[in-house]
Amino acid sequence: MLLSLSSAAVEVETDLNSIKGNARSIEGIAAAEELVNFTDSVHRLDGTLTSTRTSLIEAIGIEGMVDAAIISSVFRSLNITADSSGIRIDDDWETTAAALASETGAQDYRTLENSPNVKSMIGQHK
Repeated sequence: MLLSLSSAAVEVETDLNSIKGNARSIEGIAAAEELVNFTDSVHRLDGTLTSTRTSLIEAIGIEGMVDAAIISSVFRSLNITADSSGIRIDDDWETTAAALASETGAQDYRTLENSPNVKSMIGQHK
C-alpha cells in the first residue's frame, strides 16, 4: 500500500486491504506483496523476518532489500523517537486513527500501546 499522497502522485488507488497482509499486485510496483510482507515483519518483530527478507531478496535482489530495510528503519526510528519523547497522536486524530485501525487491523501493531485513548476506541468503529 502506498501512502495517500504517494498513491495520488502515481494515480493508484489506496488499498487499505494491503495493510492487513492482503497485498495484491500493483502495476508499476515490483514485488508489492514481498515489500508489504517484509515491512510488516520488520515492524511486528514476529519471527518472520528471515523468511520475508529471503523472499524479498529473491524478488528484487539484495540491493533492493537493503533499500527497503533502510526505508523501514527510518519510519520505525521516527515512531520510536516520538514514542520515547512522549509524543502521542493529536486528540483531533484519535477518532480517525481508531476507525482506521479497526478497518485495517492496525491494532495488531505494538505502537498502539503509546496511544491509550485510541486503543480504548478500537472496535467502536466497525
